[in-house]
Amino acid sequence: MDFWSTFARFYDVAEALNGKVYREMVSVTLRLVPHGAAVLDCAAGTGELSLAAARKAKSVVCTDYSEEMLNVARKKANKRGFVNVEFERANIFHLDYAEETFDIVIAGNVLHLLNDPKRAVCELCRVTKCGGKILLPTFMTKDKAAISETLLRVYGKLGFSPNTEYSPGEYVEMLKNCNAGEVKSKLIKGTVPCCYAVIIKD
Repeated sequence: MDFWSTFARFYDVAEALNGKVYREMVSVTLRLVPHGAAVLDCAAGTGELSLAAARKAKSVVCTDYSEEMLNVARKKANKRGFVNVEFERANIFHLDYAEETFDIVIAGNVLHLLNDPKRAVCELCRVTKCGGKILLPTFMTKDKAAISETLLRVYGKLGFSPNTEYSPGEYVEMLKNCNAGEVKSKLIKGTVPCCYAVIIKD
């Protein structure tokens, strides 16, 4: 967590280096959130997906394990005038919410950092209502030929090191093996591609 706490103030700058993909990821999130939804965003970082969801949701709970990340997210929400977003520190493996609480659960760009992503997906599924959606956009870094070497070097110098590197097919297959529901996906091409996967909970 020391890395993410230190990185919090630079996070949005780093994301801007992959701006086209990041903007599309935000746009897809906005389209997938129904009006009036109850939303949970886990490992939300500086909260950009939370704030996209908040444009349509009734309520958003923006969570991260890093207080520094949450502080940045909170400032952004205040600056943009959002009043339907709450901020809480949370562990993606142990969420303190009842089963089937949320219509939409988001966990963007985090599963590739975890040593047990399936366990995290199961916990995200637990708090999602039946028929609800789990939004899981994740950067694809396995195919180095499709990625800017310069950007990878920048991320490496910042200390970013994924636990698992996926191809889009491998990522979708991992999610299907979680047996949480139907998996749909879209590949967002760009400097560092993103596989935007969605699980529709059975």
